[in-house]
Amino acid sequence: MSEQTGQSGRTGPAGGMSRRGLLRAAGTGAVVVGGGGLLEACSSGIKGAGSGGAKGITIGWIHPLTGALAGFGAPDNWVISKIKQTTPYKNGFKIGSKTYPVTIKSYDSQSSPTRAGDLARTAILNDGVDLLFASSTPETVNTVASQAESLGTPLICSNVPWEPWYINLGGNPGKPTLKPKYVVMYFLGAEHLVKAFIPMWDRIHSQLHTDKVVAAAFPNDSDGNAFRAVFPPIAEAAGYKFEMSSAYPDGTTNYSSMISQFKSVKADFFTNVPLPPDFATMWKQAVQQGFKPKLATVAKVLLFPPDAYALGDLVNNVATDAWWAPSLPWTSSFTGETCQQFADEYESSGHGQWNSNISNYTLFEIAHSALMAVNNPHDKNEVADAIHQVNVNGVAGPIDFTSSKAPAPGVAITPPVGIQWQKGTKYPLEAKVVDNTLQPQAKITGDLLPTNK
Repeated sequence: MSEQTGQSGRTGPAGGMSRRGLLRAAGTGAVVVGGGGLLEACSSGIKGAGSGGAKGITIGWIHPLTGALAGFGAPDNWVISKIKQTTPYKNGFKIGSKTYPVTIKSYDSQSSPTRAGDLARTAILNDGVDLLFASSTPETVNTVASQAESLGTPLICSNVPWEPWYINLGGNPGKPTLKPKYVVMYFLGAEHLVKAFIPMWDRIHSQLHTDKVVAAAFPNDSDGNAFRAVFPPIAEAAGYKFEMSSAYPDGTTNYSSMISQFKSVKADFFTNVPLPPDFATMWKQAVQQGFKPKLATVAKVLLFPPDAYALGDLVNNVATDAWWAPSLPWTSSFTGETCQQFADEYESSGHGQWNSNISNYTLFEIAHSALMAVNNPHDKNEVADAIHQVNVNGVAGPIDFTSSKAPAPGVAITPPVGIQWQKGTKYPLEAKVVDNTLQPQAKITGDLLPTNK
């Protein structure tokens, strides 16, 4: 298993100092793959003693394992355990005549943007990483991307809408001419979410004959600002009237005024992009105050089973997006395992229901593809150039940073499917794929149902 930030003095199962405790000073954990145990991770992975005297490759991953965004990081340790079993990461990367053992250092952002940026500096300046990963929402990724770009370290990002990621780096999504030198990302954009939601709105409208009014609650943060700019024109072009609340601060606890606003216009649909705890508060208040849209389509929340179960019956037939699902036909570029096999193994190993961020496996597929294309994996400029040239098919689907169809340089899009939380058969609640308009390769696994009739 990967080791993460731990509390000082924490003991392991046998009662002694845990491996996690040994690494607490750096605020990180490390595991060497293509080598031995923890002590080798601290020595050969950093100081390097591989075949032919090759200094080992160090990859750092900054991700939210605790805090408000912990649902996004829930599969990440399992992903690392899967990666450790693959031939290249187990045996080391053979580049030219040398074989490089690979160390993976895991950094818990604790869902804090400030901490994420600080960890990036630690990884780059103190820990000597050759390559960084950052995953899961602008709150984690954006400050890491800023540090990587300014400190000249290659970085692969995932699970962050491309518009706030690109704006943070100084780009203009409307005129995407800026090409980041050290940073790339794969995921989707705000436009893909509204385009995933509209077909679901259309189907409910055809059933229930709505007034096509969409209530939208977007916070005053990176995601909210991007969605506020992107959603309305696309929705209005599809024939929907957009009723937006004022931008509200993250952590708001009273949503009565916006709920009254939405009720007054008799909104049939609801959409938002809040932090998960904020949605739970908002949605409970909406039900209590009688706001019952015919279909709720939410982003950034209810993506993972624990958040869904926390709302109990209130989550029934609420729809959201999924950028990865077991019914997609993608396979591992290392082992050939299918998405369904990944989901089945994740569940059978005691981690609960599948989680879309199993797709973070592809961070390692991209890294391997890039590093195998360089002469010197410690030359950060060469590695940065290489990540921009990656074209690989993996667990997250086709990733092509050279595509002329990309919305901006350094971006690869993984289109979402529409999912809906419904009463299940294997589990009390299950995320059913109910729309595949943007990702026709995904199999439909459930019928779209109204949130409220």
